[in-house]
Amino acid sequence: MTREIRLNALDQCNPSFLAFGLWRHRSDNALDFTSIDYWADYARLLERGLFDALFLADSLGVPDTYQQSYAPAFRSGALAPSLDPAVIVSAMALVTRNLGFAITGSASYETPYLFARRMTTLDHMTGGRFGWNIVTSFLRSGALAMGRDELAEHDARYDAADEFMQVMYGLWEGSWADDALKRDKASGIYADPALITELDHNGPHHRIRAVSAAEPSPQRTPLLFQAGGSPRGRHFAATHAEGIFINGPKLELVAPGVADMRKRAAALGRDPKSLMFFAGATIIVDETEALARARYEDYKRHTSVEGMLCQLSAALGIDLSKYPLDEPIRYEKTEAAHSQLEILTRKGSWTVRQAAESMVLSGRNLLVVGTPGQVVDELARWVEHADVDGFNIARILAHETMENFIDMVVPELQRRGMFKTEYGAGTLREKVTGAGPRTPPDHPASRHRRTGP
Repeated sequence: MTREIRLNALDQCNPSFLAFGLWRHRSDNALDFTSIDYWADYARLLERGLFDALFLADSLGVPDTYQQSYAPAFRSGALAPSLDPAVIVSAMALVTRNLGFAITGSASYETPYLFARRMTTLDHMTGGRFGWNIVTSFLRSGALAMGRDELAEHDARYDAADEFMQVMYGLWEGSWADDALKRDKASGIYADPALITELDHNGPHHRIRAVSAAEPSPQRTPLLFQAGGSPRGRHFAATHAEGIFINGPKLELVAPGVADMRKRAAALGRDPKSLMFFAGATIIVDETEALARARYEDYKRHTSVEGMLCQLSAALGIDLSKYPLDEPIRYEKTEAAHSQLEILTRKGSWTVRQAAESMVLSGRNLLVVGTPGQVVDELARWVEHADVDGFNIARILAHETMENFIDMVVPELQRRGMFKTEYGAGTLREKVTGAGPRTPPDHPASRHRRTGP
């Protein structure tokens, strides 16, 4: 039986994301990313292509590990400057009816009460088409920007995030009973206060005593995404995530991670098949393989190695400018992205040049260059052998990348029965998981629900 896949567009609110330097390309219009029309047009395009969601990554702080300066990031337009993705979601929701939106929010630095209300508001404004990508933030510059003395230890950030999630669930699921909202004009009762409960939480990282001021939204808890790759990150994802972003250029690197997290979820009492895995993919497609290869070479000429090394240094927590280009990167204890550091140093012996050349256009994503048929063949192979449920399609050029994918790849996916021909009804959770609008009974959020006084 053919497996129907899910598709998200992967992007960030900045000049270039993953394909660093491509903002300089003649066909790119990312210089308009500060315009609301840019995002409205983007959303309309993705809805035409029946994408499930636009996933907007984000990071707090500016990458400043490379050359121990923020100058390379701003000079190359690599993840900087950037805008707040939460602010633009409502504008995109207004011009669409089915496209979902998932944004990154930091469990390390957000204030629980304010964040819960903001996410509830966005779930209302999108009609339940909203998701949250939970991160713990690995940039030291972000820690300093948020008033911390130093970046917290890697696993300790996940410990704090676990507590953050319990507070979120308490506000979203536990504060209002399902029948608390009355909106009864005859009686004059908008909400029954007897069915609204105060959350009283006093933990090692968060202290809060409050009721949820916002009435429950269509999903209550937004569809939850996560991308942890370290052992501690995988445990967090298996505990909380409904959708998991997983990256790797080769199927053999991704498949074990999928299997491991499904096994972890089962051990935690969750249905392992309820977790939806999305592999990062960079797709360069054209009518013939020769044209696709020519497009690839054209894109490569516009890439910024400085931008790539700026991002990679920040992710690893290592200043790669101290290495000669052909010297292997050595393992160092850092508090940044542990899984990526393991791959480059302990599961391989990558030099700076090798890392830069292999990642400069697609990061750690699967890179496919070819005809629509060749692209779909490879996506189908990953679905079958890596057990992924869909893909995050990354932007190279705005908006040419998505236009080409929608016009050439989507019809081939549909022809093979691998992709929908129309949107289904319901919230983002219903569209992506095929289940109901609320978190399933085996999800930890569901344990916070109340139905009466």
